[in-house]
Amino acid sequence: PIIMKLLIALCVPYVLARGVFPVFGYPLQVNSAVYRFAWLGCLGMSCLYFCAKRFHIWFTNLHNSIRDDRYLIGRRLHNFGEAIAERTVEETRSSGLQRDIGIRHEVDDVGLRIRRGNRLEA
Repeated sequence: PIIMKLLIALCVPYVLARGVFPVFGYPLQVNSAVYRFAWLGCLGMSCLYFCAKRFHIWFTNLHNSIRDDRYLIGRRLHNFGEAIAERTVEETRSSGLQRDIGIRHEVDDVGLRIRRGNRLEA
């Protein structure tokens, strides 16, 4: 892979500058300038591609971490809507389970994750 990338970095600018670009019919001075800056242009395009790929990976990881923080409990994804969360909070408060388990629910907690304890304390 390393040798292939090095060959591409050397051959592609040369073929573009000496093979493809003179076909367009530009004067010798323009062809000479293209030959001179072909490697710099390919290096710039490679750096741009590398940065774009890194930003894509970074934004994908950011999206996944926000999604997991919001909806992932354990290994299962949950889709909590406001109506479901309100109903769950009201059912928990009315059943007295809140006091037994030791879970606190606040009014501003609607729409956020509601963590329930699996065991009852005696």
